[in-house]
Amino acid sequence: MARTHTAFSIDLLAFIAAAPTGVLNSRELFEHFAPTKGRKGIYDALFRLIQQDFVAYTNPAKTEIQLTQDGSALLSLKKPHRDGVWKLVIFDIPERQRKVRTFLRNRLKSLGFKKWQSSIWASPYILDAQLEEELLQLAEKFFVRVIKTTDINNDKDLEALFVDSVS
Repeated sequence: MARTHTAFSIDLLAFIAAAPTGVLNSRELFEHFAPTKGRKGIYDALFRLIQQDFVAYTNPAKTEIQLTQDGSALLSLKKPHRDGVWKLVIFDIPERQRKVRTFLRNRLKSLGFKKWQSSIWASPYILDAQLEEELLQLAEKFFVRVIKTTDINNDKDLEALFVDSVS
């Protein structure tokens, strides 16, 4: 099974891609994300992206980074786009099925969903067809529902969840 990529990893790729020259000083990356993710979180995510050949150092001192061709391809596939429709995933998976619940949460996180309440996850982004199929399969065995709506009486708290996301 292919490794899923967290929303933070995609944010890192997008930030690197937005560098005017295509090359980014790694110090800028740490300055931008350190207040919210911490230096270790940034280092770990960057290390994984380098190991997977999505990002590469451009100098021997390892102070400048750029996207590789694979990184650009991944970013074009994974960078979320809003479509004006809120997607709410509601689930109730029993404790004895913890692995299924953990899988679902991790999958939702990797696709840019954010936890709104205990078992309610939300996203303003276009849903991946593969995720829709997975949710349909889970719905056959567990209480998993997807609600798509443009009408939420007060979505300020939802919007606040996605303020720092790259879109």
